[in-house]
Amino acid sequence: MSKRHQKPVTKQLLSVSDQNAPFSYVEAYKMLCTNFEFITTAQDCKNIMVTSTLANEGKTNVSINLARSLAGYGKRVCLVECDLRRPTAHKLVFLSRNTEGLTNVLKGETELSKVIRKVDNTTMDVLLAGVTPPNPSELLASEKMKAIIEALEKEYDYIIYDTPPVLLVADAATLGKYMDGAIFVVKHNKTEKNLVLKAKKNLDSAGVRVLGAVYSMYNEKSAGSYSNYSSYNYYYYYGSSPKDKK
Repeated sequence: MSKRHQKPVTKQLLSVSDQNAPFSYVEAYKMLCTNFEFITTAQDCKNIMVTSTLANEGKTNVSINLARSLAGYGKRVCLVECDLRRPTAHKLVFLSRNTEGLTNVLKGETELSKVIRKVDNTTMDVLLAGVTPPNPSELLASEKMKAIIEALEKEYDYIIYDTPPVLLVADAATLGKYMDGAIFVVKHNKTEKNLVLKAKKNLDSAGVRVLGAVYSMYNEKSAGSYSNYSSYNYYYYYGSSPKDKK
């Protein structure tokens, strides 16, 4: 899989690489990246899924910027868009929704090497969702998906999988059996605690190892305390709860 698609990705939205990105935003991702590397290196994790309880909690933005941050440290990273029902990563990297990607490979319409897109001036690549299929869960649970994951493992230091919310569809739990761990995104002051616990229980039941959580769209002003980060939404990694795989 040494050959890469010749068409580069040249732009990112809300990117940590943007010169106009708020200092607090960039620093928060540096903290996330540091803690992420510490935990994944200690546990030999390469395949990491990013998910959330419900929609609109910022998981895709976290996935993209975590991948960009890791690439900024020289890691070979591939972002894989596995939210096949409502893909949005194509917007964040300024590509068409109809761009060939993962589903086209899963259906045997093209080869993996032809749909991986390199992000200019980085060690990061992107594999978009592709055409929306009628059977996302079945495709993600297939032997073909397993083969794709194994192929990517040989090429990259980290593979970040952006997956659908846990409580909306079964896709995240389905894909989780192939993952080394998961990062859980929780939206500040929006997601109810009981729903987060229910989603976490669903992942546990599926055998998905939750490595930690990202508190997204945090607003220190609404939290009622002072901070240098009070003017911005930012993401912060706050720990892990690993479980040994059976």
